[in-house]
Amino acid sequence: MASPVHQRLREDVLASVFAPDEPLTEAKLTERYGASRTPVREALQRLEQDGLVERRGKAVVVRTHSAEEIIDIYESRIILEQAAAAKAAVKATALDHQLLKGLLLQMQQLDPTDGRALAETNRAFHAQLWHATHSPSLIGLLERLDQQVRRYTLTTLTYPGRWPAVLADYAAMLAAIEDGDSGHAGEIAARHMSDALAIRLKMYAEDPRTL
Repeated sequence: MASPVHQRLREDVLASVFAPDEPLTEAKLTERYGASRTPVREALQRLEQDGLVERRGKAVVVRTHSAEEIIDIYESRIILEQAAAAKAAVKATALDHQLLKGLLLQMQQLDPTDGRALAETNRAFHAQLWHATHSPSLIGLLERLDQQVRRYTLTTLTYPGRWPAVLADYAAMLAAIEDGDSGHAGEIAARHMSDALAIRLKMYAEDPRTL
């Protein structure tokens, strides 16, 4: 179970409270969180395992964003999202179907310029899809990757033309899942994430600092 220090530090890293490459010293973090060195040290170790921070010599720093990192994370997620959609087509229950449909309906009613709302409901949709696999190991892998994607401050969902494409992808994916067509569901998920990668790289090329 995550400690309060780990939870707070993780949320601060994901919210970009600390700059990329900023050293996370135990002295600084013990003062910030009012904790002793032991829970701070354990929290840093867990974040290192999650890929949110990295060790450089004796220092621990927030991992920097790079095109190589983006490609690595998204290529891994393409494979796992494809597997999740395919497995959901086989394992999803009637309740799973209803919950996914309800989330898609919420997404269809959102203001497409509200990036925060889009990102939150999109994350909820993905999480529900993962849980529809009823595979703890697959869910765990996807949650770890999602933590790394959350470090990017701008969402791809407000990129011109992206939101309507997302909604169309999700509607088609849910139809395939309900039909039990694992191959088609997986293909849609893989294409969806490949498109997200292409947009993320365009955003990075336009201004690396916005990520």
